[in-house]
Amino acid sequence: PSPSTVFLLSAVCRARARAFLASGMLAQVGGGAPRGNDNEALIESSFRRLLASIESEREKLRSTWLSIDNDTKNTSQELEKLREDTEEWCLAERHKVETLYKRLDKMREKMSVLYPNEKGEVLQINCSGKHFPLPKGALCCIEGSYLNHMFSDAFVHNVPRDTQGRFFLDFNPACFAIIIEYLQAMQRTPDAPVPVVPPEHQQNMDVLAEALNLKIFLRPNCIITDHGTSLRVTGNVIEATHPGWQIITARDPLPMSGASYFEIKILANPDPTKGGLAFGVCGHQPKGNEVFSIKMADSVLYNSHSGLVSQCVAMENVSKRIHFSAGSVVGLKHDISTRSLHWYFNRLCVGSCALQTELLEDMRVLYPVFALYVPGQKIQVDFRSVAPSASHGKPITGDREGAM
Repeated sequence: PSPSTVFLLSAVCRARARAFLASGMLAQVGGGAPRGNDNEALIESSFRRLLASIESEREKLRSTWLSIDNDTKNTSQELEKLREDTEEWCLAERHKVETLYKRLDKMREKMSVLYPNEKGEVLQINCSGKHFPLPKGALCCIEGSYLNHMFSDAFVHNVPRDTQGRFFLDFNPACFAIIIEYLQAMQRTPDAPVPVVPPEHQQNMDVLAEALNLKIFLRPNCIITDHGTSLRVTGNVIEATHPGWQIITARDPLPMSGASYFEIKILANPDPTKGGLAFGVCGHQPKGNEVFSIKMADSVLYNSHSGLVSQCVAMENVSKRIHFSAGSVVGLKHDISTRSLHWYFNRLCVGSCALQTELLEDMRVLYPVFALYVPGQKIQVDFRSVAPSASHGKPITGDREGAM
Protein backbone atom coordinates (compact mmCIF):
# COMPACT_ATOMS: atom_id res chain seq x y z
CA PRO A 1 0.00 0.00 0.00
CA SER A 2 1.06 3.57 -0.58
CA PRO A 3 2.26 5.79 2.33
CA SER A 4 -0.98 7.76 2.13
CA THR A 5 -2.98 4.57 2.62
CA VAL A 6 -0.89 3.53 5.69
CA PHE A 7 -1.29 7.00 7.16
CA LEU A 8 -5.05 6.80 6.68
CA LEU A 9 -5.26 3.40 8.37
CA SER A 10 -3.18 4.64 11.34
CA ALA A 11 -5.49 7.58 11.73
CA VAL A 12 -8.49 5.26 11.71
CA CYS A 13 -6.88 3.11 14.43
CA ARG A 14 -6.17 6.08 16.62
CA ALA A 15 -9.70 7.35 16.20
CA ARG A 16 -11.24 4.01 17.15
CA ALA A 17 -8.94 3.70 20.17
CA ARG A 18 -9.99 7.12 21.42
CA ALA A 19 -13.64 6.19 20.97
CA PHE A 20 -13.17 2.97 22.90
CA LEU A 21 -11.40 4.69 25.79
CA ALA A 22 -14.06 7.35 25.88
CA SER A 23 -16.77 4.71 26.13
CA GLY A 24 -14.88 3.04 29.01
CA MET A 25 -14.68 6.30 30.88
CA LEU A 26 -18.41 6.91 30.39
CA ALA A 27 -19.07 3.45 31.74
CA GLN A 28 -17.07 4.30 34.88
CA VAL A 29 -18.98 7.54 35.37
CA GLY A 30 -22.43 6.00 34.91
CA GLY A 31 -22.09 2.56 36.47
CA GLY A 32 -19.33 2.91 39.02
CA ALA A 33 -15.68 1.97 38.68
CA PRO A 34 -15.09 -1.57 37.37
CA ARG A 35 -12.14 -3.56 38.46
CA GLY A 36 -8.77 -2.78 36.87
CA ASN A 37 -8.10 -6.29 35.51
CA ASP A 38 -11.45 -6.48 33.76
CA ASN A 39 -10.85 -3.11 32.10
CA GLU A 40 -7.42 -4.13 30.87
CA ALA A 41 -8.75 -7.39 29.45
CA LEU A 42 -11.59 -5.62 27.73
CA ILE A 43 -9.25 -3.02 26.24
CA GLU A 44 -6.79 -5.67 25.03
CA SER A 45 -9.56 -7.72 23.43
CA SER A 46 -11.01 -4.72 21.63
CA PHE A 47 -7.57 -3.60 20.49
CA ARG A 48 -6.82 -7.02 19.02
CA ARG A 49 -10.10 -7.01 17.12
CA LEU A 50 -9.23 -3.56 15.84
CA LEU A 51 -5.78 -4.72 14.66
CA ALA A 52 -7.34 -7.73 12.97
CA SER A 53 -9.82 -5.47 11.19
CA ILE A 54 -7.00 -3.16 10.08
CA GLU A 55 -4.97 -6.08 8.78
CA SER A 56 -7.99 -7.35 6.87
CA GLU A 57 -8.44 -3.95 5.23
CA ARG A 58 -4.73 -3.87 4.37
CA GLU A 59 -5.04 -7.28 2.74
CA LYS A 60 -7.99 -6.12 0.65
CA LEU A 61 -6.02 -3.09 -0.46
CA ARG A 62 -3.01 -5.25 -1.38
CA SER A 63 -5.28 -7.56 -3.40
CA THR A 64 -6.94 -4.66 -5.20
CA TRP A 65 -3.58 -3.06 -5.94
CA LEU A 66 -2.21 -6.32 -7.38
CA SER A 67 -5.33 -6.71 -9.52
CA ILE A 68 -4.96 -3.18 -10.87
CA ASP A 69 -1.27 -3.74 -11.54
CA ASN A 70 -2.01 -6.96 -13.45
CA ASP A 71 -4.75 -5.29 -15.46
CA THR A 72 -2.39 -2.42 -16.33
CA LYS A 73 0.30 -4.83 -17.53
CA ASN A 74 -2.21 -6.85 -19.58
CA THR A 75 -3.67 -3.67 -21.13
CA SER A 76 -0.19 -2.35 -21.97
CA GLN A 77 0.64 -5.64 -23.68
CA GLU A 78 -2.58 -5.56 -25.67
CA LEU A 79 -2.01 -1.95 -26.71
CA GLU A 80 1.54 -2.74 -27.77
CA LYS A 81 0.30 -5.66 -29.86
CA LEU A 82 -2.38 -3.49 -31.44
CA ARG A 83 0.24 -0.82 -32.23
CA GLU A 84 2.51 -3.40 -33.84
CA ASP A 85 -0.38 -4.88 -35.84
CA THR A 86 -1.45 -1.39 -36.98
CA GLU A 87 2.07 -0.45 -38.07
CA GLU A 88 2.40 -3.73 -39.93
CA TRP A 89 -0.96 -3.17 -41.70
CA CYS A 90 -0.02 0.41 -42.58
CA LEU A 91 3.30 -0.70 -44.04
CA ALA A 92 1.56 -3.38 -46.08
CA GLU A 93 -1.05 -0.90 -47.40
CA ARG A 94 1.63 1.67 -48.14
CA HIS A 95 3.51 -0.91 -50.15
CA LYS A 96 0.33 -1.69 -52.09
CA VAL A 97 -0.29 2.00 -52.81
CA GLU A 98 3.31 2.55 -53.93
CA THR A 99 3.06 -0.48 -56.19
CA LEU A 100 -0.15 0.84 -57.74
CA TYR A 101 1.39 4.29 -58.24
CA LYS A 102 4.36 2.75 -60.01
CA ARG A 103 1.98 0.78 -62.18
CA LEU A 104 -0.02 3.92 -63.00
CA ASP A 105 3.19 5.81 -63.85
CA LYS A 106 4.20 3.05 -66.24
CA MET A 107 0.73 3.07 -67.83
CA ARG A 108 0.84 6.88 -68.12
CA GLU A 109 4.22 6.69 -69.82
CA LYS A 110 2.85 4.13 -72.25
CA MET A 111 -0.35 6.10 -72.92
CA SER A 112 1.25 9.54 -73.37
CA VAL A 113 4.17 11.18 -75.12
CA LEU A 114 6.01 12.79 -72.20
CA TYR A 115 9.55 13.57 -73.34
CA PRO A 116 10.40 16.35 -75.83
CA ASN A 117 13.21 14.43 -77.53
CA GLU A 118 11.64 10.98 -77.34
CA LYS A 119 13.79 8.79 -79.59
CA GLY A 120 14.07 11.68 -82.08
CA GLU A 121 11.26 9.97 -83.97
CA VAL A 122 9.40 11.86 -86.70
CA LEU A 123 5.81 10.83 -87.35
CA GLN A 124 4.80 10.75 -91.00
CA ILE A 125 1.10 11.63 -91.10
CA ASN A 126 -1.30 11.54 -94.02
CA CYS A 127 -4.21 13.79 -93.05
CA SER A 128 -6.97 13.38 -95.63
CA GLY A 129 -4.42 13.28 -98.46
CA LYS A 130 -2.04 15.96 -97.18
CA HIS A 131 1.36 14.93 -95.80
CA PHE A 132 2.57 16.28 -92.44
CA PRO A 133 5.94 15.34 -90.86
CA LEU A 134 5.69 15.81 -87.09
CA PRO A 135 8.44 15.21 -84.49
CA LYS A 136 6.94 12.87 -81.91
CA GLY A 137 8.42 14.96 -79.11
CA ALA A 138 6.22 17.90 -80.15
CA LEU A 139 3.18 16.01 -78.84
CA CYS A 140 4.34 16.59 -75.26
CA CYS A 141 3.23 20.22 -75.74
CA ILE A 142 -0.38 19.02 -75.70
CA GLU A 143 -0.13 16.46 -72.90
CA GLY A 144 -3.56 15.15 -71.95
CA SER A 145 -5.04 15.54 -75.44
CA TYR A 146 -6.30 12.58 -77.41
CA LEU A 147 -3.82 13.39 -80.15
CA ASN A 148 -1.04 12.84 -77.63
CA HIS A 149 -2.58 9.53 -76.48
CA MET A 150 -3.15 8.45 -80.06
CA PHE A 151 0.58 8.30 -80.82
CA SER A 152 1.67 6.91 -77.45
CA ASP A 153 3.23 3.45 -77.21
CA ALA A 154 -0.02 2.02 -75.88
CA PHE A 155 -2.21 3.10 -78.83
CA VAL A 156 0.00 3.94 -81.80
CA HIS A 157 -0.43 0.45 -83.25
CA ASN A 158 -4.18 1.12 -83.55
CA VAL A 159 -3.73 4.13 -85.86
CA PRO A 160 -4.40 3.08 -89.48
CA ARG A 161 -1.71 3.53 -92.12
CA ASP A 162 -1.83 4.27 -95.84
CA THR A 163 -0.16 2.26 -98.58
CA GLN A 164 3.14 4.07 -97.95
CA GLY A 165 3.14 3.26 -94.23
CA ARG A 166 2.19 6.75 -93.10
CA PHE A 167 -0.33 7.25 -90.30
CA PHE A 168 -3.70 8.07 -91.81
CA LEU A 169 -6.01 10.58 -90.07
CA ASP A 170 -9.42 11.53 -91.41
CA PHE A 171 -9.41 15.13 -90.16
CA ASN A 172 -9.92 18.49 -91.83
CA PRO A 173 -6.43 19.08 -93.32
CA ALA A 174 -6.61 22.89 -93.04
CA CYS A 175 -7.45 22.70 -89.32
CA PHE A 176 -4.88 19.98 -88.71
CA ALA A 177 -2.27 22.19 -90.40
CA ILE A 178 -3.03 24.91 -87.83
CA ILE A 179 -2.47 22.40 -85.01
CA ILE A 180 0.82 21.21 -86.54
CA GLU A 181 1.91 24.84 -86.97
CA TYR A 182 1.24 25.49 -83.29
CA LEU A 183 3.10 22.35 -82.13
CA GLN A 184 6.16 23.23 -84.21
CA ALA A 185 6.10 26.80 -82.88
CA MET A 186 5.88 25.47 -79.30
CA GLN A 187 9.03 23.43 -79.86
CA ARG A 188 10.90 26.58 -80.84
CA THR A 189 9.24 28.98 -78.36
CA PRO A 190 7.43 27.47 -75.36
CA ASP A 191 5.17 30.54 -74.96
CA ALA A 192 4.22 30.76 -78.62
CA PRO A 193 0.73 32.28 -79.16
CA VAL A 194 -2.15 30.21 -80.47
CA PRO A 195 -2.50 30.70 -84.26
CA VAL A 196 -5.44 32.73 -85.50
CA VAL A 197 -8.11 30.49 -87.00
CA PRO A 198 -9.58 31.85 -90.26
CA PRO A 199 -13.35 32.43 -89.99
CA GLU A 200 -14.08 29.90 -92.74
CA HIS A 201 -12.38 27.17 -90.68
CA GLN A 202 -13.62 28.17 -87.22
CA GLN A 203 -16.53 25.70 -87.10
CA ASN A 204 -14.36 22.77 -88.25
CA MET A 205 -11.63 23.80 -85.80
CA ASP A 206 -14.09 23.90 -82.89
CA VAL A 207 -15.28 20.40 -83.75
CA LEU A 208 -11.74 19.05 -84.14
CA ALA A 209 -10.44 20.75 -80.97
CA GLU A 210 -13.28 19.31 -78.90
CA ALA A 211 -12.86 15.84 -80.44
CA LEU A 212 -9.11 15.82 -79.66
CA ASN A 213 -9.48 17.64 -76.30
CA LEU A 214 -7.03 20.34 -77.41
CA LYS A 215 -7.65 22.71 -74.51
CA ILE A 216 -5.30 25.38 -75.86
CA PHE A 217 -7.79 25.93 -78.69
CA LEU A 218 -10.69 25.88 -76.21
CA ARG A 219 -9.61 28.87 -74.14
CA PRO A 220 -12.24 30.80 -72.13
CA ASN A 221 -13.73 33.74 -73.97
CA CYS A 222 -13.40 37.33 -72.73
CA ILE A 223 -13.85 40.93 -73.85
CA ILE A 224 -11.29 42.15 -76.37
CA THR A 225 -8.67 44.51 -74.94
CA ASP A 226 -7.67 46.34 -78.16
CA HIS A 227 -11.05 47.89 -79.06
CA GLY A 228 -10.30 51.51 -80.05
CA THR A 229 -13.21 52.99 -78.06
CA SER A 230 -13.61 55.11 -74.92
CA LEU A 231 -15.26 52.24 -73.09
CA ARG A 232 -13.67 51.26 -69.78
CA VAL A 233 -13.10 47.50 -69.64
CA THR A 234 -12.21 45.64 -66.42
CA GLY A 235 -12.20 41.90 -66.99
CA ASN A 236 -15.64 41.26 -68.47
CA VAL A 237 -17.17 44.45 -67.06
CA ILE A 238 -17.81 47.26 -69.59
CA GLU A 239 -18.59 50.87 -68.66
CA ALA A 240 -19.47 53.83 -70.90
CA THR A 241 -17.56 57.06 -70.24
CA HIS A 242 -18.61 59.27 -73.18
CA PRO A 243 -21.91 59.83 -75.04
CA GLY A 244 -22.53 58.16 -78.39
CA TRP A 245 -22.54 54.59 -79.60
CA GLN A 246 -19.42 52.60 -78.61
CA ILE A 247 -19.26 49.00 -79.77
CA ILE A 248 -16.98 46.30 -78.36
CA THR A 249 -16.78 42.56 -79.07
CA ALA A 250 -15.59 39.37 -77.46
CA ARG A 251 -12.05 38.21 -78.19
CA ASP A 252 -13.26 34.93 -79.74
CA PRO A 253 -16.38 34.02 -81.72
CA LEU A 254 -19.06 31.76 -80.28
CA PRO A 255 -18.34 28.01 -80.44
CA MET A 256 -19.61 26.70 -83.77
CA SER A 257 -19.56 23.00 -82.88
CA GLY A 258 -22.98 23.24 -81.21
CA ALA A 259 -25.46 25.57 -79.54
CA SER A 260 -23.95 28.41 -77.51
CA TYR A 261 -25.18 31.02 -75.03
CA PHE A 262 -23.93 34.12 -73.23
CA GLU A 263 -25.51 36.42 -70.68
CA ILE A 264 -25.25 40.09 -69.66
CA LYS A 265 -26.14 41.58 -66.29
CA ILE A 266 -27.08 45.26 -66.32
CA LEU A 267 -25.12 46.84 -63.46
CA ALA A 268 -26.14 50.46 -64.18
CA ASN A 269 -28.35 52.20 -66.74
CA PRO A 270 -29.24 55.86 -65.98
CA ASP A 271 -32.32 55.98 -68.24
CA PRO A 272 -33.54 52.52 -69.42
CA THR A 273 -36.73 53.96 -71.03
CA LYS A 274 -34.83 55.66 -73.85
CA GLY A 275 -32.79 52.75 -75.21
CA GLY A 276 -29.10 53.25 -75.83
CA LEU A 277 -27.96 49.82 -74.60
CA ALA A 278 -27.69 46.93 -77.06
CA PHE A 279 -26.20 43.46 -77.40
CA GLY A 280 -26.12 40.74 -80.04
CA VAL A 281 -23.77 39.08 -82.53
CA CYS A 282 -21.72 40.15 -85.55
CA GLY A 283 -20.01 38.22 -88.34
CA HIS A 284 -16.74 40.06 -87.74
CA GLN A 285 -15.01 42.25 -85.18
CA PRO A 286 -15.91 45.91 -85.95
CA LYS A 287 -12.94 48.14 -86.71
CA GLY A 288 -12.43 51.85 -87.32
CA ASN A 289 -15.64 53.87 -87.65
CA GLU A 290 -17.73 50.69 -87.37
CA VAL A 291 -17.41 50.85 -83.58
CA PHE A 292 -19.57 54.00 -83.53
CA SER A 293 -22.72 52.55 -85.11
CA ILE A 294 -24.99 49.61 -84.31
CA LYS A 295 -26.08 49.20 -87.96
CA MET A 296 -23.77 46.68 -89.65
CA ALA A 297 -24.55 44.41 -92.58
CA ASP A 298 -23.69 41.14 -90.79
CA SER A 299 -24.95 41.91 -87.28
CA VAL A 300 -28.07 41.31 -85.20
CA LEU A 301 -28.54 43.40 -82.05
CA TYR A 302 -31.34 44.04 -79.60
CA ASN A 303 -31.56 47.66 -78.50
CA SER A 304 -33.12 48.36 -75.12
CA HIS A 305 -36.69 49.71 -75.50
CA SER A 306 -36.54 49.62 -79.33
CA GLY A 307 -36.12 45.93 -80.27
CA LEU A 308 -34.11 44.19 -82.98
CA VAL A 309 -31.70 46.18 -85.14
CA SER A 310 -30.56 44.11 -88.13
CA GLN A 311 -30.50 43.80 -91.93
CA CYS A 312 -29.90 40.04 -92.04
CA VAL A 313 -32.94 38.59 -90.25
CA ALA A 314 -35.34 36.52 -92.34
CA MET A 315 -38.15 36.37 -89.77
CA GLU A 316 -38.57 37.16 -86.09
CA ASN A 317 -41.07 37.26 -83.24
CA VAL A 318 -39.01 39.08 -80.61
CA SER A 319 -40.86 41.27 -78.10
CA LYS A 320 -40.19 45.01 -78.29
CA ARG A 321 -40.03 47.79 -75.68
CA ILE A 322 -38.10 45.75 -73.12
CA HIS A 323 -36.27 48.08 -70.75
CA PHE A 324 -32.79 47.03 -69.63
CA SER A 325 -33.00 48.45 -66.12
CA ALA A 326 -30.25 48.00 -63.53
CA GLY A 327 -30.28 44.49 -62.05
CA SER A 328 -31.94 42.84 -65.04
CA VAL A 329 -30.27 40.02 -66.99
CA VAL A 330 -30.40 39.52 -70.77
CA GLY A 331 -29.10 36.54 -72.73
CA LEU A 332 -28.67 35.24 -76.27
CA LYS A 333 -28.52 31.64 -77.51
CA HIS A 334 -27.28 30.67 -80.97
CA ASP A 335 -28.65 27.39 -82.34
CA ILE A 336 -26.12 26.22 -84.92
CA SER A 337 -28.44 23.53 -86.29
CA THR A 338 -31.09 26.05 -87.40
CA ARG A 339 -28.85 29.16 -87.51
CA SER A 340 -31.37 30.97 -85.31
CA LEU A 341 -31.00 33.33 -82.34
CA HIS A 342 -33.08 33.07 -79.19
CA TRP A 343 -33.35 36.15 -76.93
CA TYR A 344 -33.85 36.07 -73.15
CA PHE A 345 -34.83 38.64 -70.55
CA ASN A 346 -34.37 37.64 -66.89
CA ARG A 347 -33.85 34.08 -68.19
CA LEU A 348 -37.24 33.96 -69.91
CA CYS A 349 -37.35 33.66 -73.71
CA VAL A 350 -38.82 36.78 -75.33
CA GLY A 351 -38.61 35.56 -78.93
CA SER A 352 -36.33 34.26 -81.67
CA CYS A 353 -35.18 35.15 -85.15
CA ALA A 354 -33.74 33.28 -88.13
CA LEU A 355 -30.81 34.49 -90.22
CA GLN A 356 -31.19 34.99 -93.97
CA THR A 357 -29.90 31.97 -95.86
CA GLU A 358 -28.03 34.03 -98.45
CA LEU A 359 -26.02 35.76 -95.70
CA LEU A 360 -24.90 32.64 -93.87
CA GLU A 361 -21.69 32.51 -95.92
CA ASP A 362 -20.73 35.93 -94.50
CA MET A 363 -21.65 34.87 -90.98
CA ARG A 364 -19.68 31.66 -90.59
CA VAL A 365 -18.54 32.95 -87.22
CA LEU A 366 -20.49 35.09 -84.78
CA TYR A 367 -18.76 37.41 -82.33
CA PRO A 368 -20.74 38.57 -79.26
CA VAL A 369 -21.04 42.38 -79.49
CA PHE A 370 -22.05 44.98 -76.89
CA ALA A 371 -23.02 48.59 -77.56
CA LEU A 372 -23.33 51.38 -74.95
CA TYR A 373 -24.58 54.92 -75.64
CA VAL A 374 -25.08 56.79 -72.34
CA PRO A 375 -22.21 57.64 -69.95
CA GLY A 376 -22.57 55.71 -66.71
CA GLN A 377 -24.00 52.58 -68.31
CA LYS A 378 -22.28 49.49 -66.97
CA ILE A 379 -22.69 45.79 -67.84
CA GLN A 380 -21.06 42.50 -66.90
CA VAL A 381 -20.73 39.72 -69.48
CA ASP A 382 -20.79 36.04 -68.53
CA PHE A 383 -19.67 33.63 -71.27
CA ARG A 384 -19.91 30.60 -68.96
CA SER A 385 -23.54 31.04 -67.97
CA VAL A 386 -25.75 28.07 -68.83
CA ALA A 387 -28.73 28.63 -71.11
CA PRO A 388 -32.09 28.41 -69.27
CA SER A 389 -33.39 25.69 -71.57
CA ALA A 390 -30.29 23.56 -70.85
CA SER A 391 -30.28 23.84 -67.06
CA HIS A 392 -31.37 20.22 -66.67
CA GLY A 393 -29.50 18.79 -69.66
CA LYS A 394 -26.16 19.27 -71.39
CA PRO A 395 -24.82 22.75 -70.51
CA ILE A 396 -25.01 25.31 -73.32
CA THR A 397 -22.62 28.23 -72.82
CA GLY A 398 -20.70 30.75 -74.88
CA ASP A 399 -17.38 29.41 -73.65
CA ARG A 400 -15.47 26.71 -75.53
CA GLU A 401 -14.36 24.98 -72.32
CA GLY A 402 -17.93 25.01 -71.00
CA ALA A 403 -19.25 23.71 -74.31
CA MET A 404 -17.24 20.51 -74.08
